[in-house]
Order: sequence, then structure tokens, then C-alpha cells
Amino acid sequence: MRMTGNFHSDFRRLNRAGRRRPFSGFSLLEMMVSLAILTIITAAIFSQINQMQKKAQSEAVKLDLTQQAREFLDQTIRDLHMAGYPNSAMYAPPGGSGMLDYNSPLVAAGLVRVSPTEILMEGDVNTDGTVYSVDVTYLASDPNDLKCPCIRRSAARKQATAVLPAPLNQPAAPVFTDTELVMPPGAGPNQSGENLFTFFDRNGNQIDVSAGLDISTAAGQASIRQIRTVKINLSLFSVERDMITGRPVRTSMSATARLN
Repeated sequence: MRMTGNFHSDFRRLNRAGRRRPFSGFSLLEMMVSLAILTIITAAIFSQINQMQKKAQSEAVKLDLTQQAREFLDQTIRDLHMAGYPNSAMYAPPGGSGMLDYNSPLVAAGLVRVSPTEILMEGDVNTDGTVYSVDVTYLASDPNDLKCPCIRRSAARKQATAVLPAPLNQPAAPVFTDTELVMPPGAGPNQSGENLFTFFDRNGNQIDVSAGLDISTAAGQASIRQIRTVKINLSLFSVERDMITGRPVRTSMSATARLN
């Protein structure tokens, strides 16, 4: 039998197609380089995720402090706006006698005692027709409260008392609310940098209350009557530290209230 040339050519093509090609792949060096690059990229990604988690945790703590500070400022401003209401001019003289004065439980004396760390005032703060004695004061420490230094606010219905002046001799309120973990006010070391309360007259001049003023004296009454604006400077801190800086988390807020 005679084979043609075309048959031999087809046989050679089939033989070459049936051969297995040798395997090809990465060398050990290439795999080590690829693994190193992958490790670097993964470490960078996880580092960024870790930083984001730390920042989110710090921001959550700051948010809690900000909400607490805002609640204190809003409450104090509302109290100050109602200080001195109702006054003696709102009552007719009883039986032809003289007008009611601030010793009456029906009359709000307004600001009663002021200092850089305290405001004692009277007013219808609950808008229910009742005069309350409201005391907002900074407390540096309390053995029964580990969250101090703090600011305490108490409000009690004004009572008639034989000890005058009545606004300064009101019974202690049975309950109070706390604004906790307050930075010590003042400009000294480890203090917030400003007083908790600052007082100004109608022209914007600051009134000196560093020694404390109250209505027990004519001079004290005169100085307190000049107060038209109160600035509140509040700084709070947290026992938790910022996971990025390692410093305690802190927030500061300020507000001003004009007296009616």
C-alpha cells in the first residue's frame, strides 16, 4: 500500500497536537514577593480600620459629654430667663398696706446670690404660678459621689420664713440633679481656663463677683441689680481616654443669657 504525502502531513499534525505541554508557574521568589506585597496592603487596610474604630469610640464619648453640657446650659438659661418673675409690681397692695417685697413667698427676688461658681435665684421656673428657689452651684468633691467635681441644681418651692432675708434662708431642697465630671473652673493649673459664671452690666462691662455677692447688704443689692447678662462656661471631661491621643476626652461649651 502506498501512502501519500498528505497522509504523512496529517499524521504529524495529530502527533504534535497529542503531546502534553510542559507545566509553567511562579518561582519561589515571585511568590515571596507577592506574599510580602499582600501582607503590606492588608496591614495598611487593617491599620486604617483600627484608627476609624478608635476615632468613632472617641466621638461617641464626646457626643455624650456634649449632650450633657447642652442639657445643663439649656436648663440654666431657662432658669435665668424666669428669674425675678413674678415681681412685687404684679400684686395689688393687700388691704391698703405696702406692696409685697421679696420676703413674700409670692414674689421672686431674681438673683439672690452670685459668685464665679454659684447662682442662687428665685423665679417661676416651672411656669406653674409657683415661685421656686433655685440653686446652681459647683461642687469640687463629695465623698458620696465619685462623679464629682460636679454642678448641682436644686429647686424648691419658696417658703415663708421668720429669718430674713427670706431668699437667703430657704430650706434645702430634698432632691437635686447633677452635671457630672466638670473641669474645675478657673484660670489656674488643671482648670478649665474660665469661670463657670461671668456677669455683665447693660453696657457689657464685667461685674466683679470674685468675693461673692448677695442681697443681704445694700451694696450687694446694688451690684446684683446691675447684672443684665450672664455668661456660662462649661467644660466636661471623661474618665475614658482618647484612644488616638491618649488624653482624657474633653468638651467645652459656652452660652449667654440676658435677664428680663
